[in-house]
Amino acid sequence: MSATPGPVTAADVRRWTQDSRVPGDPPPLSDAAALLIASGHVTAPGRVLVVRRMSMGLPLPVLNVSAVELRRLQHSIGHLEDQLATGVMPGMVATVLRTRLSGMVRKREEARRIVVLGKGIFASSTRGIRRERRENIYLEIDEREKLFAGLLATPCANLPGGGGVRRAGSAAVDRIAGFVGNFAGRGAAANVEEWINEALGSKPGQASPPSRGSSSFADGYETLLFIAGHFYDRIQRNRAWQSDFFEIQRGAVNLHAELAEIAADVVALRGLRIDLDRARASSGYDEDFSAHLDQREAALRPVWTQLLERVLALTEIAQTVESAAAELRILDEYDRASTLDTRIDSLLARSGDRELSADHSRMLSEQVRSGEEQLRIYRDVLQGNIARISPHPEMYQLPERYEP
Repeated sequence: MSATPGPVTAADVRRWTQDSRVPGDPPPLSDAAALLIASGHVTAPGRVLVVRRMSMGLPLPVLNVSAVELRRLQHSIGHLEDQLATGVMPGMVATVLRTRLSGMVRKREEARRIVVLGKGIFASSTRGIRRERRENIYLEIDEREKLFAGLLATPCANLPGGGGVRRAGSAAVDRIAGFVGNFAGRGAAANVEEWINEALGSKPGQASPPSRGSSSFADGYETLLFIAGHFYDRIQRNRAWQSDFFEIQRGAVNLHAELAEIAADVVALRGLRIDLDRARASSGYDEDFSAHLDQREAALRPVWTQLLERVLALTEIAQTVESAAAELRILDEYDRASTLDTRIDSLLARSGDRELSADHSRMLSEQVRSGEEQLRIYRDVLQGNIARISPHPEMYQLPERYEP
């Protein structure tokens, strides 16, 4: 997305979600963005607690692997479970797959313990738990389980699609069975391992390379979550946004809460879409029921557009602060030049020649004033962008399928 020429538009965001693909090879989401997006899977009170702890700088779970690696791990576990569930896997291959699956499940369980039972994050003593509950910063264990489940679904680009076995199904296993049966000697296990790596398409946790200069996602909902998290990261990492110049703007919006609420709405929308499709599939030829579903769906179509606009507002804030950062870098150069100019002034004053230094100082002051005026413009633009995203009502409603 950073490679997209010019500013990101509403048409861009809509097209990316329709195609489930974003341009370029954007970096993975930060763990902070992943936690906030995962909080969309917990209840509303639990989500408020996650946002409050992050806003107050209180500790939150720090995984032993990144959230994106955890998503890739979960993807590989699901893939292996599907392969073993076919029941037609050659015995030697199935044994290797079960061993690999056990190792991955063990690694996932270690990450779950960190999130759910990790020490030094949430209070563990009776007195500490009571105190954190009074302060409304204690996340209950069942909410932590939901948070971990959300982390397992962290938006992730280019998940491996699997190799020959996944594409060809049991037929590929039948054809390879005779080949595996011919293995003998000490090299058999190594040969089986090599075949499995090829059959699964890639090693566990490894990403597929971007195709045609873009990165793909599971669906449009996940794409929208990734876009929101990506621009949240760009804002949070920007030096201009963290500077004193935008202190008022930072106080006018809680970006942590905004990302968490966007995630909650997208998760709810996606769940409703799945349930609605199932209801339609099971309705058979009941025309009245199908008409009712169509009517309810039509009433909810604008919500997807509203979500797109909220994410677009985040992109505009990111682009505004990035432009402001360029102005701040120029002002920093002016400051350094001013320091150098003071030293030159001191030397010239001793020689009696002050006119050149005074002219240079006047020019430098004019340049600084020009830069500050430009920053004031950026600050006004940011105020307008922030006004578009806060506050937002709860919108647990359903869009049309990536409404065109």
